[in-house]
Parts: sequence; structure tokens; C-alpha cells
Amino acid sequence: MDYSDVPDVEPDATVDPHWAELRQAGWGLPEAYMPPAMGGSHAGWVRLPSWLLIAIFVTATAAGICLTYGPGA
Repeated sequence: MDYSDVPDVEPDATVDPHWAELRQAGWGLPEAYMPPAMGGSHAGWVRLPSWLLIAIFVTATAAGICLTYGPGA
């Protein structure tokens, strides 16, 4: 399917009121694969690996180490 075949949305279109229910039911995909697009608070142990990875990448970039192509490239 080509994106040019998709019709434009009408300006007065309304959102399906059951979209949240459909999203929660999902299509058999785990929540980690497609998490909901909304903010919220997370436990510290969930944030720690994220900050650790960010720190590793920033430190490696500052040191001039290329993490994109792997070793020997």
C-alpha cells in the first residue's frame, strides 16, 4: 500500500471513543514493544538502566570512541 492512497482526514472527524479500550486489548504485542505514548512516574530501578546507558554513550562519544560500527571499523 502506498501512503498516497490513504485519504485525508476530514476536519470535522471525531475520534473513536473506544480507542483506549482497543489499545489496551492490543494485538498480542507485549507492552514493552509498543508502550502507551503518555508520561508517568517510574520506579528508580527502571530509570537507572536508562541513565546508565545514556552516560555510557555520552562518555564514549566524549572519549572519541565510535560505537556505531563496532570494533575494528
